[in-house]
Amino acid sequence: MLTKQQKQSIWEKWTRQTIYADRGVYNIAPRHLVIKDFVMRGLIPFVRAKGYVFREKPALVYNSFLRLLFAYSLREKVIFKNNNKGYNREHFDEFEHRFDTMEMEPFWEQWGSIQDFEDGSYGEKVKYVLPYFIWASIQLENSSAYIQLENLFDELNEIEASQRLKETKAKDDPYLQDSSKVSYDDRHWH
Repeated sequence: MLTKQQKQSIWEKWTRQTIYADRGVYNIAPRHLVIKDFVMRGLIPFVRAKGYVFREKPALVYNSFLRLLFAYSLREKVIFKNNNKGYNREHFDEFEHRFDTMEMEPFWEQWGSIQDFEDGSYGEKVKYVLPYFIWASIQLENSSAYIQLENLFDELNEIEASQRLKETKAKDDPYLQDSSKVSYDDRHWH
């Protein structure tokens, strides 16, 4: 087990290590700058485009993501704190739909050439867990995707309430009750 000082020393070397990043502007840069660019110009806009907002300011999202990568580089186990407890299962299902493998593919085509995301060491793991990192980091109730789903639930509840009201009125209407008992052969118009 590493001491706090050892871990801090490894952190400083690791964050300043020059890594490959085929991003057009530069091909190699210190890891902390590459990951900052990824979070600020890639991850945050992508999450916003999917209808979600992060709970924290961009600098804290960047710091959390960099620490996630660092933990994976040390082969540490990472458990995400779920800040979105107490919501309907449908909210998570909608989130998973917006961040499934097919939805993530264009994102990784653009950003996957960063050394830490390439297949090998921990790149595959990062690609797999990124949606769960996002879920743990978003502020669901302020996200447009959440609001859209809540509006849909409200509409469905209104439709169900209207349907129940119609059924209740039908039970109280003697004409409708009589007509429901009449068979097809009893109709006078055939």
